[in-house]
Amino acid sequence: MKTTLKNSLGKTLGALAVTAAMATPALAGGTKLDIQSAWPLTMPASGANAAYLGEKLNEASGGALDVSVYGAGKLVPSLQIFDAVQQGSLDAGITSPLYVAGRFPAVQLFGGIPFGPDVLTHTGWLYEGGGAEIWAEIYAKQGVKTIPCGLMDSEAGGWYNFEINSLDDLKGKKIRFAGLAGEAMAKVGASIVLLPGGEIYPGMEKGIIDGTELSMPAIDITLGLQDVGKYYYLPGWHQPAAMNELIVNMAKWDSLDESQQTLIEETCKAVNLTSVISTLTANGDAITTFEEAGVEIKSFPPEVLEGLHTAFDEVIAEQIAADEDFKRVWDSLEAYRAKTAAWSERR
Repeated sequence: MKTTLKNSLGKTLGALAVTAAMATPALAGGTKLDIQSAWPLTMPASGANAAYLGEKLNEASGGALDVSVYGAGKLVPSLQIFDAVQQGSLDAGITSPLYVAGRFPAVQLFGGIPFGPDVLTHTGWLYEGGGAEIWAEIYAKQGVKTIPCGLMDSEAGGWYNFEINSLDDLKGKKIRFAGLAGEAMAKVGASIVLLPGGEIYPGMEKGIIDGTELSMPAIDITLGLQDVGKYYYLPGWHQPAAMNELIVNMAKWDSLDESQQTLIEETCKAVNLTSVISTLTANGDAITTFEEAGVEIKSFPPEVLEGLHTAFDEVIAEQIAADEDFKRVWDSLEAYRAKTAAWSERR
């Protein structure tokens, strides 16, 4: 199946290349487009997606685009990518909408939703349920074009140096969490600590934090957390699916012709497919490595998930009351989930 999907993908990109070459004559060097990733290009999925995007755009554009891709921090700090793109000092970036949730709370629903839909339903909402259009409208007001670009499968439930048998076990524990899920964890008594990725390992090792979420197993293993975490909880309730984004300065985007814009949008769909299938084997291999290192794989008890879900519902109600865009996005998501439930909840 994977081979068939990739063959189909290759044919699609090939057809787009012909279209681009016919519509836009190859220029010496082509239209320059600098893209910085928020992650190292060697990081599975999220980082590798940027390298894949640049490679395919250069191959398929027939010389109409000249794309350079940079890893985390090469041009600007990762958390400043949005500002740099907005200001025009950076053409484009591959990042996560979660990184600007403090300024635009609604966009974190595009990046990943606690107790939300799975990968297929989340992506369906974006492309077929109107989610991507709302996302684009929110960013357009800031002079930024956004394109869904980097579909991520379910994250793990996190690493802990204590067992979670009830909500009481979370009370007072120092846990690295963020976003809507972090707010829900705080409501049940956890002490939420914000740490950048590079500080997670020493934080766990030195007892600065008692637990952390990070990502899926294929990414978690890159930090070696199996050496400092006793328990690994699967699956993750806080992010059953996620979508990263390609953001482009709006003036830069408007300077591209229609064939170039279409090629970028369709190549991001190719990125989404490649991203989500690229980690299936790696995730399984990582879990095996964790078990061999002595990590105990566990699941959250139903009563813990019920309590977290109740807390999350309270967080959503507060966000809806406080932010009109958040309500608009949430209503769109819930309408799509209701429309597709007869199938999506039975498959």
